[in-house]
Amino acid sequence: MTLEPPKLLIVDDSISIVNSLCKILELQGYQVDSAFNGSDALRNIRENQYDLVICDIDMPGITGLDLLDRVRKDYDRELDVILMTGFLEHDYFIQAIRLGAADFIRKPVESKQMLRSIKSILERRNYKVNMEKFLILLEVVNISFQIDPRKFAQYGFSKVFNKYLLNNTALPKNLMNEILICADEMIYNAYLHGTLELDKEQRHFGFAHLQDVIAEKLALEHIAKRRIRFSFTVDQLKDEICIRVEDDGNGFDYVSTLKLLEQENQLNTDGHGRGLSMLYHLCDKLEFTDGGRVVQIKRSLKAKTIAGA
Repeated sequence: MTLEPPKLLIVDDSISIVNSLCKILELQGYQVDSAFNGSDALRNIRENQYDLVICDIDMPGITGLDLLDRVRKDYDRELDVILMTGFLEHDYFIQAIRLGAADFIRKPVESKQMLRSIKSILERRNYKVNMEKFLILLEVVNISFQIDPRKFAQYGFSKVFNKYLLNNTALPKNLMNEILICADEMIYNAYLHGTLELDKEQRHFGFAHLQDVIAEKLALEHIAKRRIRFSFTVDQLKDEICIRVEDDGNGFDYVSTLKLLEQENQLNTDGHGRGLSMLYHLCDKLEFTDGGRVVQIKRSLKAKTIAGA
């Protein structure tokens, strides 16, 4: 099977620059289209599937930053854009970074630098595409780890696990957000309730006071020895996501808690019990075992509507 060469779009209001860059890139085996203003570039992007866009920042009408913003909002959000400029002011640089520019090339363009940048970006893009294809083909993905409570506060679980999910699963964004909410709630419940055994009053202390209480708890040998175990499974065969969290605490009266949750007509967003209420309504099944030390949720891979939302 013969692979198609990468397809690039060059955008600049200077005809000579566009022609020069097109010749250089065509000699390297790339397919190249050109546009001399932002409007033509957006039309080309709408009508073609490009691997990369190389665009001048300073153009009349639709600037390179405007084009980048439109690409992110209206077209292929995964399309990489390299910006060219004779000078890169601080405000331009910050705005371009926030909009997701893949790289910057200074004018006059140095061909070796440009080719290195293109090669690096396309390799990164190909890796991501291949990984996504691979993950979609997997029948079962399982992630598990164990957490030392003394080190728990050093990391933002949501941020770390979010990146892990992005790199190791192919879940839709809305489902990813719901899963992160559930996983975050389960982990923090295991940490605060199971491991540290904080009571209701302690959990409502101010930040500084709460940190002092947590430090005192973790200084106790029997609490410091406890661990939190987490597992996350995506099972394409069962069309199911399963999250399981286990702590070494003393458990709780989960039977009464489940009865109260079953009586709720809608999501409880206030006060005590809010976390478990979110788990109950966001998921298809909420289970407790081992005296409440193990909590497990199951959730279909399909979209779910929250009752009362």
